[in-house]
Amino acid sequence: MTDITTDVDSEDTEVKKPMKEIQVVQDKSVFVHNTGDVYDGSFELKKKDKIARMHGPGTYITAVGDIYTGIWEADKLGANEVVSINFIDGSRFEGSFRDWSYSGPGRYYYADGSVLKGEFAENTLVGQLELSDPNGHVWLGKAQQGFAWFEARNHYFDMLPTTCDREKVKRHHKGPQEENLSP
Repeated sequence: MTDITTDVDSEDTEVKKPMKEIQVVQDKSVFVHNTGDVYDGSFELKKKDKIARMHGPGTYITAVGDIYTGIWEADKLGANEVVSINFIDGSRFEGSFRDWSYSGPGRYYYADGSVLKGEFAENTLVGQLELSDPNGHVWLGKAQQGFAWFEARNHYFDMLPTTCDREKVKRHHKGPQEENLSP
């Protein structure tokens, strides 16, 4: 027969009270703020504090007309997802958005039709860039410490046809020797 002893230290064991479950309501609605801003989308309401927070897919339109579309999490746009921001001047941003700033890969579309593609860090471009101007020309560049440098690719050669039908090419000019040979 073996002796089995167990040491139970009553000081180390705590009796945990059951946690109260916080009731949360999730729904979709339209909210109009005193400022004239409008939110149309999903929200979350904790019954404890009775505050509705933008949470889930939604669109926020400012009183001046800027439109923020994406996934919201506790009143913050982005939630590590791609968002779309349309500005009243006709420009827009599509890309990663964290902590109220462009952060990660994104594209900025200017009102004139230019498109700037690159990596953003806290609203600043960093690393390799590509700018397509309204004429379709591509400018490659680099951004560092808030400054950007662009170099044009050879636009003339980019626009030339890649093949040439040599049979259709005719000489329309007579050389000096051909003129003298006439009878």
